Amino acid sequence: MRVGIASGQASAMVEDATQVAQLLTDAGVEVELEEGLAAAVGSTGTPLRKMSVDVLAVVGSDHTLLNTLLRLGKRSSPVLPVASRGQPGFLFDVSAASFEEAVEDLVARRWSIERRARLHITMDGAESPLILNEIAIFPRTSAILIGYSLHLEGEPFWKDMSDGLIISTPTGSTAYAMSVGGPVVVSPAPVMTVIAVNSANPARRPLIVPDSMTLEVKDISSRVTVDVIFDGQVRRPLRGKSIQVTRSTNDALFVKFPEERVAALHGKLLKKIEVFESVAQDLPPSAKLVLKVLEYGEQLSQREIIEETKLPARTVRHALSILISEGLVMKKLSLRDSRQGLFRLTNPRKKDEPAPDTRK
Repeated sequence: MRVGIASGQASAMVEDATQVAQLLTDAGVEVELEEGLAAAVGSTGTPLRKMSVDVLAVVGSDHTLLNTLLRLGKRSSPVLPVASRGQPGFLFDVSAASFEEAVEDLVARRWSIERRARLHITMDGAESPLILNEIAIFPRTSAILIGYSLHLEGEPFWKDMSDGLIISTPTGSTAYAMSVGGPVVVSPAPVMTVIAVNSANPARRPLIVPDSMTLEVKDISSRVTVDVIFDGQVRRPLRGKSIQVTRSTNDALFVKFPEERVAALHGKLLKKIEVFESVAQDLPPSAKLVLKVLEYGEQLSQREIIEETKLPARTVRHALSILISEGLVMKKLSLRDSRQGLFRLTNPRKKDEPAPDTRK
């Protein structure tokens, strides 16, 4: 068996990836490092799209996984997500800390392939990377609406003004889409979800459509540049006025271990929904947006959060203070610049739990 390994660039992720590589090597598995990870450990690696492996282990966070899948494009190597230390991730059934227990099943091929739908996007006459979670269409400046019309199979369905629009897969239904009121869709349901964010029409509700349909968002207009965000990783300005969305013929392939090994998956979903309902739904919109950016971004400085959210600095400071007081975000000093703080997600707490003691 030949296993490729890719990871995030944070030192903890590189350390965890090195540990995963050693465990696989000790089990007699041939290991190939992605060039970015290899450079971090002073070795020689292979570009991601040129790796020829039976399984690609991705060590890190949701951000790492989504970014890796975007870079993989149409390559169809089965992906094994491995959560790094302190990195929550809904798509991660295996963590670096427990990876040793999974090695035997991996080598003995006691696993199956789980297919997850991805979206194929065409905009400005070009194709986008394949999307696992969602495509988000928003004006570059906050507090400004966009106008658009939604077409299904070439027929007009609705015309709207809203803060933005999200089109998600079942996998993405528990990510950004859920934070703006979208339904939870259990994979592998063959559907796409369309959510108008803060529509000017109070009767507008999320729409679920078969993923065999072609969706078109036309007549897109705003007073400012409209950005299209792919899986929270890539942001591109829209130069035209329309976007076409279909289900890709290239599903993402995930390594799935026996049910007894991943019995906690259902519990993770329930916990995520419970935490969201008990804490996040009462947050102001700015705090929800900052929370979502941090979910994708591993750890970010305040300046980086401002750049990602396009929110005023004062609004970001207020949102961060709320998230820290709720125990959803933690702050630490940047080793590169002691004048800056870095913010990252922490384990959320419920409403009736005491706030963390920040005096320590």
